[in-house]
Amino acid sequence: MGSELVEDSRVKSLFEVATKVMGFDIRKLMLEGPEEKLNATENAQPAIFTDSLARYQILADEMYEPDCVLGHSLGEFSALVAAGCISFEQGVRIVKKRGELTGNVDVEGSMVAVLGVEYWKVEKIVNEMEEPVTIANHNSPRQLVISGREDQLSRTCKKLKEEGARCIRLDVTGPFHSRFMKGAEKKLKEYIHRYEFSDPKMPVLSGVSGDFESTGSRLQKLLSRQMTHPVRWVEYVKSLEDFGVDKTVEVGPAATLTELNQRINPELAGKRFDEVI
Repeated sequence: MGSELVEDSRVKSLFEVATKVMGFDIRKLMLEGPEEKLNATENAQPAIFTDSLARYQILADEMYEPDCVLGHSLGEFSALVAAGCISFEQGVRIVKKRGELTGNVDVEGSMVAVLGVEYWKVEKIVNEMEEPVTIANHNSPRQLVISGREDQLSRTCKKLKEEGARCIRLDVTGPFHSRFMKGAEKKLKEYIHRYEFSDPKMPVLSGVSGDFESTGSRLQKLLSRQMTHPVRWVEYVKSLEDFGVDKTVEVGPAATLTELNQRINPELAGKRFDEVI
């Protein structure tokens, strides 16, 4: 993870800051593992965050200046640093706390990707269940993620499969973006409010409001609510179109969002980081 980045002198300071905050050499963990430790939520989230900001730093050094920024769940924290709302160090500290909270949810639950059926059909089935799961992510017209307790997920997946859906269990530690994260949301809110958020130097699309926000206080208020709020990625991509965006650059460690964007809006030209640099 991040092997093409850690030797770049332009991002050396980022890895040094992340290492200081985490209390161990995050650069070494990203390069050498062990994989089990890297995949632990409390380490994976700061590692992905650092990787993303390292990529953004290189883009900024190459004079790439975005008109707006947004992120998918964890990616929103990277967007806030890129927009100047908080410093990188503050971001690492908040994401570290977020990872600890999401890695220690007091509910036996998980998340399941649902493929091959339309949103309205999944929503109908979910709403008909006696104790419904949460539609946590609306990633593309025919890709959603549901979140809930194990028993809820099993009953819901049985119904969905009868309608022709594929259900794939995700390798996560809890029912994220659901009501079961309420306790974690409260604790993260308390932690986030230790910091002062500056007004962004460019519009940030909030993953809670679904709107482009322009004040730091508003973004700070919305951020903790992300823990229980669904990721409405289809809606966000349509908001980009309304904003006048016709090109995107994905700065995360994969090309997941670029591929999703193409399914939502084939006219939106998207590139990965390694296609730009």
